[in-house]
Amino acid sequence: MYYFLVNLKGGSGKSVRRWRVIKSLLEKNKINYELLVPEFQGDASRIAAEVCQKEDDDIRLVILGGDGTINEVLNGITDFSKLKIGLIPTGSGNDFSRGLGLPRHRPRKSLRMILAAKEGKKIDVGMVESDDGGDGPKKKFFAISSGFGLDAIVGTSINTSKIKIVLNKLHAGKLSYAILTVITLFKMTTHRVSVSFDGEKPMSFDKLIFLAAMNTKAEGGGVPMNPKAVCTDGKLSVCIAAGVPKWKTFLMFPLLCLGLHGKLNGFFLRDFKKMELLSETPSVIHTDGEFFGNLKKATFSVLESKMTMLV
Repeated sequence: MYYFLVNLKGGSGKSVRRWRVIKSLLEKNKINYELLVPEFQGDASRIAAEVCQKEDDDIRLVILGGDGTINEVLNGITDFSKLKIGLIPTGSGNDFSRGLGLPRHRPRKSLRMILAAKEGKKIDVGMVESDDGGDGPKKKFFAISSGFGLDAIVGTSINTSKIKIVLNKLHAGKLSYAILTVITLFKMTTHRVSVSFDGEKPMSFDKLIFLAAMNTKAEGGGVPMNPKAVCTDGKLSVCIAAGVPKWKTFLMFPLLCLGLHGKLNGFFLRDFKKMELLSETPSVIHTDGEFFGNLKKATFSVLESKMTMLV
C-alpha cells in the first residue's frame, strides 16, 4: 500500500502544486493510496510512527516535502524494516535527493521511478548522540548531515531568515545559504576541539569554524562539504574547517562551493564509522538543518544499510 505524506505547507506553495500533479497521475493510473498531511512542524514524526504500526506487509511511504520533512519522518520511524521510502522533493535545498541522484524538479519522473521500484535500495543513515546539555542522553538520526559550528548555526536559522524569505519570493532561495554563511562567519566565535575517529588517538583542532559529518556529499542547497561522501558505503565523511583566519576562510568559500577545498590548508576531510567530538566551548549542533542542541560533546556514527529507498 502507498501512503503519501504531503507537506502542503512547505516549499512556498510548491508542495501543493506538485501534489495536484501527483494526485492526478495516481487517479489516472488507478493507484490505491492513503493521503497523510502533517498539521504542524514535527507532526511528520508522529505520522511516520503511526504508519509503522499498520498491519501491512508492504508499506511504501512516499514523502512530498523538503529535507526538513525527511528528517522528521526519519526520526519518527520505529521499525526501519517495515517500510520503504519514496521521495518527491519539494523543498528549496533538496540535498537528500541530490545525494541520491533523484530528480529534483520533475515530479512525474519521480513518481514513475517510485511506482517502478520493486525491492528498493538500501542506504546508510547517520546518528548523533550526546549526554551533554543537562537534559540526559539523547539521539537523532540524519539523512544528509549533522554538524557543529558555522554550518549548524546557519542550517538551523536559515528557514526563519528574512533573507531566505525575500529570496524565495524572487526564486533565488539558494543564494540565502551563501549570504547567511558569510554574515555568520564574521559574527561567530571559533572553538578548540578534540576529535577521535574510530577509536584512534584524538586529534586537536584550534580555531574550528565548522565540523560537518556527511552522509551525502552536499548540504545547504548543494554545497559539497565532502565530495566523496556516498550514502551506500557504510561510512560517514567529515569536513572540518579550522586553524585559519576568518578572512582567509571567506576567500576560500568559493572553492568550497565548487568542491575544490580538499587539499587546501585549513580543511580536513576523511571517512569514518564513529567520530567523537569534545569542545572546550559549546556550539549549535544540527541534524539535516534541525536543531539538536547547544553542546560541547557529541558522537556521530553510521547505521549501515538502515533505510530502504524506492529508487
